Amino acid sequence: PYTGGHLWRVSRYAALLCERAGIGTEECARIAIGGFLHDLGKVGIPDAILRKREKLSDAEYAVIKTHPNVGARMLAGHPLAGLVLDAVLLHHETPDGRGYPQGLSGSDVPLAARIVGLCDAFDAMTSTRPYRAGMPIPDALKQIEAAAGRQFDTTLAAHFVELGRAGLLAHIAGHSD
Repeated sequence: PYTGGHLWRVSRYAALLCERAGIGTEECARIAIGGFLHDLGKVGIPDAILRKREKLSDAEYAVIKTHPNVGARMLAGHPLAGLVLDAVLLHHETPDGRGYPQGLSGSDVPLAARIVGLCDAFDAMTSTRPYRAGMPIPDALKQIEAAAGRQFDTTLAAHFVELGRAGLLAHIAGHSD
């Protein structure tokens, strides 16, 4: 149930961010679908790891980090895979090159992955998880601002923070599983 809500929220955030950034309607729709499918590969991660209440061990975190590749393999051969593959495979890549699975940096990280990655991180920060309570939206927005240029695309982060400060994210963040 948590994952279903998470996917819906990331998709909605991505659609709003695309619109705010002036991205065309068709591209926004594609990115929103990518947001909905970005964690597809988590079906290949054991529930014991996904639902663990304590901090993950290094070995368990290594298993979690396989979900982008698992998702990409699941999409392989599907005629519409090209629409969402960048979001599914690369949503944990970061502008500073410290992301995974490929260690891409800067403009080598596709736009869809940069958008979905930012929205995914925001939802992770603001959502209650088995091991911690979600943080308030203003605190999450401050973290996004602080990580702009490193973890998040600078321009997209600024647009997202504007959306949040205008109160346009709260109705999504408040949407339950």
